[in-house]
Amino acid sequence: MKYFLQLFILLFLIEGCNSQPGTKTKEAAPVAAEATKPVIIDTTTAKADPLLHQYARFLAGMPTTGNAVPAKLQNNAFYKKYEVEMDTNFHKIEVNRLSKMRDWGNVELATEHAQPGVLFYPFSGPDILHAITFYPNATQYVMIAMERPGTIPNIGKMDSAQAAYYLNSVYQSLQDIFEKSYFITHKMIQDLQKVKVNGVAPIICLFLERTGHEVVSFQKKHLNDNGTVSELPADSLPTHLNDFIEISVRTPGSDTLRKITYFRANLGDQTFENLPALKNNKPFLNYINSLPDFYMYTKSASYLMNYASFSAVRDVCLTKSKSILQDDTGIGYKYFDKKTWHVKLYGHYVTPVRDFKGVYDSVLAEAYKTDSVNVKHLSFSLGYHWGNQSNQNLMKAERVSGKP
Repeated sequence: MKYFLQLFILLFLIEGCNSQPGTKTKEAAPVAAEATKPVIIDTTTAKADPLLHQYARFLAGMPTTGNAVPAKLQNNAFYKKYEVEMDTNFHKIEVNRLSKMRDWGNVELATEHAQPGVLFYPFSGPDILHAITFYPNATQYVMIAMERPGTIPNIGKMDSAQAAYYLNSVYQSLQDIFEKSYFITHKMIQDLQKVKVNGVAPIICLFLERTGHEVVSFQKKHLNDNGTVSELPADSLPTHLNDFIEISVRTPGSDTLRKITYFRANLGDQTFENLPALKNNKPFLNYINSLPDFYMYTKSASYLMNYASFSAVRDVCLTKSKSILQDDTGIGYKYFDKKTWHVKLYGHYVTPVRDFKGVYDSVLAEAYKTDSVNVKHLSFSLGYHWGNQSNQNLMKAERVSGKP
């Protein structure tokens, strides 16, 4: 990381020496932000857009083809180092985490794999990485968080200093995912601000390419009051209430397109950051209710759905979900009616980390103790107890009766 910062400073100075007299060096960061104006993408066809696909691979530190990414960016010392660092980090989490998650999911999520449908991921941030590892066959991934959707940078118009600044910001934003498996909200908001990475879209596309998917199209859309969807101009920015982004992907060798839909929305019961409470956001509720019954996944969710102040989203999940996969930070164990849900426990339940006081679940602890013979081991670490794999927990709730 220190190398990245030093090399960025060097590239910045080189670019500054080539600028016109009187140019102020302090303008470098805003120039990088200007370069993040959206790429205009033809979304009327299922054919892959090579520009978008190559830009996403460049962000992922992967080889690109054609002339979409200037040779000067692909061949400079900063990017060569970036490629090595990204390869190293993704190989590490593939061996230590993702491959083990995949093996676990092949057994414990066999039904979800065999009968793919919509995956609902509240409090997701840009974390398509772990969702698509557990649920590789979902037809649509509905992701909801408080971070801005953002857009894809126009890498073709970046110079070396701008690219170094941008990629350094991307790399910084991924450090907690590499080490801990989750994004820390307040850090993520800083890392993904407009003058740095510019929203979750670049990170989502990066993860998609790194998991063997091909980014096909990127659309900006808006939810109407009745829950229907209207397309926004390709060169607009999703900044209004219920604007969202939709990314289409496919696995190479397949013609089947799948969608990643990301919303910036408040899932609480009270207004927050000028966003209406979920129960008052009728267009968004109408959209969720229009979805077929889905599978739900969440992790590292700050225990929010344990609280009375997040009753609306909890009710949505318990009403619309066919199965729910989560750690203890998701829906409180007491909310699972045993007449409706069959709950399987995995790993070990321990006292929540010190950042979250007052959320120890004695009922869940007793369930782990009572059902200890049936509790299965977890071979991977995923969540707040990342420093100690033996403290990791997961639960899978499967609906066993009709909706209440």
